[in-house]
Amino acid sequence: MQLSDLRNIGIAAHIDAGKTTVTERILYYTGRLHRMGNVDEGTATMDWKPQEQERGITIVSAATSCFWKRRPGGNASTREHPCQINIIDTPGHVDFTVEVERCLRVLDGVVVVFCGVGGVQAQSETVWHQAERYRVPRICFVNKLDRRGSDFLRVVDEMQERLGARPVPLQLPLGQADDFMGVIDLIYEEAVVYDDDALGARYEVRPVPEQYRDSVQLWRGHLVESVCEEVEWLADKFLAEEPITPSDLREGLREACVTGRIHPVLCGAALRNRGIQPLLDAICDYLPSPADVPAVVGTNPKTEQSVERHPDPDDPFSAIAFKIQSERHADLFYVRVYSGRLREGTRVFNANQGKMENVTRIYRMHANSREQMEEAGPGAIVALAGLRDTVTGDTLCERGQPVVYERIEFPETVISMAIEPRTQADRKKLDEALDELAREDPTFRQAVDNQTGQLLISGMGELHLEIIRDRLLREFNVEARVGEPRVSYREGLQEPVTVEETFHREVESRPQFARVVIRFEPAPGEGLQFANAVPKDVLPLHMAHAVETALTSNASGPLYGFPLIDVKATLLEAEVDPTSSTELAFEAAANMAQRRALEEGGCRLYEPYMRLEIITPEGRMGDVISYVTSCRGTVQEVIPRDGLRVIRAEAPLAELFGFATRLRSLTQGRGTYSMEPREYRPAAPDALDFA
Repeated sequence: MQLSDLRNIGIAAHIDAGKTTVTERILYYTGRLHRMGNVDEGTATMDWKPQEQERGITIVSAATSCFWKRRPGGNASTREHPCQINIIDTPGHVDFTVEVERCLRVLDGVVVVFCGVGGVQAQSETVWHQAERYRVPRICFVNKLDRRGSDFLRVVDEMQERLGARPVPLQLPLGQADDFMGVIDLIYEEAVVYDDDALGARYEVRPVPEQYRDSVQLWRGHLVESVCEEVEWLADKFLAEEPITPSDLREGLREACVTGRIHPVLCGAALRNRGIQPLLDAICDYLPSPADVPAVVGTNPKTEQSVERHPDPDDPFSAIAFKIQSERHADLFYVRVYSGRLREGTRVFNANQGKMENVTRIYRMHANSREQMEEAGPGAIVALAGLRDTVTGDTLCERGQPVVYERIEFPETVISMAIEPRTQADRKKLDEALDELAREDPTFRQAVDNQTGQLLISGMGELHLEIIRDRLLREFNVEARVGEPRVSYREGLQEPVTVEETFHREVESRPQFARVVIRFEPAPGEGLQFANAVPKDVLPLHMAHAVETALTSNASGPLYGFPLIDVKATLLEAEVDPTSSTELAFEAAANMAQRRALEEGGCRLYEPYMRLEIITPEGRMGDVISYVTSCRGTVQEVIPRDGLRVIRAEAPLAELFGFATRLRSLTQGRGTYSMEPREYRPAAPDALDFA
């Protein structure tokens, strides 16, 4: 297979937009599945965990691959070779947004699925901006156009208004709601009508019905103008009044989509098997192959100079481990190969850990089943067995040609609860299970409460911790008692302060010396930051790294021992003694400086604020807004939508426990909501019930 025939894509969306159903249809029409699964019945192939099947939602990302050449009939594009499409189906629930984050880090393109009724929803915005951060090209699929209240063009407008996207429709829906029959292709100006008896596998290509011709002319003109604005050679043809053929449009669209200047929009109804084959064509036609993506830039850990790796089998091997899946006998490590070749039974170098790792097996995954491979080349997304020390975000490479790629950043946890084994015999099993879960899930944390001595587990939301508890019982056979969920607070610096500290004492009969001058200052929204202003000839790099580790790893505040956030530390001066300075001494000096800075600069408590999107009947809007206000919430905007009201608001998490129950009561069961972390803000003086 040629590299240009490979597509690495993700399917991402707000919860209930239908992305797993879209993935299921893709696998069916490409021949990867011979029977369609159903999310509501718990039979979807990609939702293979028991918790996913029971709840009807995706919890962990799942990888698969399939092949697609062309759709039969019509004027579809013809390719000499079929495309191999590597697909990662990602969760839509905000509690599992890390699954989207780490997958987008290694993908070349993404299909963002929108609900034709709900439009651009809260998690739609999150996944869109995640893709923007990693500069991943996107195409859009407006799903559920067979539902009452669906409106394709309204959703397109929302993409532009709420996402700042450049949506360009390539299709129009043929019919509405119950009468939705298929799609109208604006490039070829043809109608694609589906056959219900064949589960959407057969369809007929017809001329555009008379009542749609004016709309088709209008939107095709918009399509041509939009592509010409972004593609110079096509604009020259347009200005010269030369005919622009469908092939020209496809070529121009690909150029503009790959560079992220245009976001093609398609439509359909996955549950009724409409619109999936044209979506597959669009994936192959408009999303990039690994050969279209710029060279990946990393850092040589020895010299700290930038190095490039190209999607070439002759380049030195490099890959990123982006996901770990716990298995009973041996963990699976999902990796994206960027350059070179990886062969089964070889050893690779983990440049982050500085250790060699054995690759005993290479697998191509299909949800929870696997197919063994002998080797993987550039662009491959595969799972490896045999690794021991690798964690999410580590770079694997050749020892003689080391490179470290940018690590994946993970959000702060917002909720925690106490946990303890039911019996003493379960204690060791619980510790081992929690370690395994933390290794697999970077947003799951465990720590001992300094005040109570309780073991606390922390995550991204109530559902996240509920799933953890369920997995402990089912997968690890651990019986545990858990407390009520509680907010994960943080502590932060109030005022900038510069501190000088000297560590000079004997440790195990050996003199230790280090002197540092560090400036600490608040850095809202930036996490823990470190900058080194001391030249390498004054302070060796390994000692500077020791200072950074001390200031950014497991730092806690003096008020209640909560983790420290939003502090920037700049190392201004350092003094080294050739005989007694060590990394240990510099870690100790940095810790002393940090403690003093928090005392002198003052420390304050921070609490997590959540972004809420509530959909309520119009007649209940006043009651819902009053309730949000009583939760210390602020309403940002209210949007009318077909007899409903969409309320967007912000409120502290501490006030939102039991929100779902109260909302159901206020709206007589007709209201729905979604919630996602917004940011940490200074907490109210009485925020802690135990303070």
